Amino acid sequence: MSTINKHGSRARQLRDEAFEFLSKKKVLAALTILPPMLLFTFVNLVPIVGVIGASFFSINAFSNEWQWIGVANFETLLSTDSFYDALSRSVVYAGGSVVIQVVFGTALALLLNRSFKFVNIARTFAILPYLIPNAVIGFMALWMLNSQWGIVNQLAVQIGLTEGYVSFFGNQGSAMLAAILTSSWKDSIFVTVMVLARLQAIPESFYEAAKMSGATAYQRFRDITLPNLKGVFFIVLLLRAVWMFNTFDYIWVLTQGGPRGATTTAPIYAYNVAFGTSRLGIAAAVSTVLFLVLLVAAVLYFRIFEPSAEVRAE
Repeated sequence: MSTINKHGSRARQLRDEAFEFLSKKKVLAALTILPPMLLFTFVNLVPIVGVIGASFFSINAFSNEWQWIGVANFETLLSTDSFYDALSRSVVYAGGSVVIQVVFGTALALLLNRSFKFVNIARTFAILPYLIPNAVIGFMALWMLNSQWGIVNQLAVQIGLTEGYVSFFGNQGSAMLAAILTSSWKDSIFVTVMVLARLQAIPESFYEAAKMSGATAYQRFRDITLPNLKGVFFIVLLLRAVWMFNTFDYIWVLTQGGPRGATTTAPIYAYNVAFGTSRLGIAAAVSTVLFLVLLVAAVLYFRIFEPSAEVRAE
């Protein structure tokens, strides 16, 4: 009996010591931060370091031997005109997408911020498209914009907008615009969610005071709504620009970089180099250059616009 009591007291002592150890602030902070940091390291940092390292080797997809060649991959890449063309298309795709997403997403958020019947249901249905996978959105766009039996072409011909059927994704002049509009239809919802959350945080007393002072709807938007949205806009612009610059799935499903390279953005170019020509070292160099371009752009963005000055705690 005494042996059982000793074991029981020892177990309680170990439990109390463990609880006391885990209750320390430093230990609790470490246990809270360590798992996401490890996940971030293995999911993001390790692949980034691996790709940067691979860019200094000559790597063939059909050989397990890596040959050190230094900066030769970068010299080859930076002397290739097709890479600069792909880079410029990425800028066009990202810039056009961000403009449409910010304008449409903000307009939808302003609409959903108003009080009307079934507003919660309307907000739910407005956010639903963001849950659809990008590949599904791409296939939906291919069906709807099909040059023979797509519903968009059918309606355009019937109401007289076009004289015949248009191959939106098969025409060099319209493929990029069609890809931008397709991705913006879904990704605008991200802007809507961010802007709507900020709109909900603006005190209603601000608007009531402005109305009592005789301010018009435009003046209330200019002097109250817009200044409060600046911080959100700074964050949204950076996140959407980086995301759209690196977008692969939309364009690959819609055009695979065609027609005749009209939508071959930098990520598509890297994919074609890696799996089309089996030059994995060059593809790693492409990814490294894109990483550095985005890193420099982000640093300049924070230096020039200073978004932290616009973000304040309520």
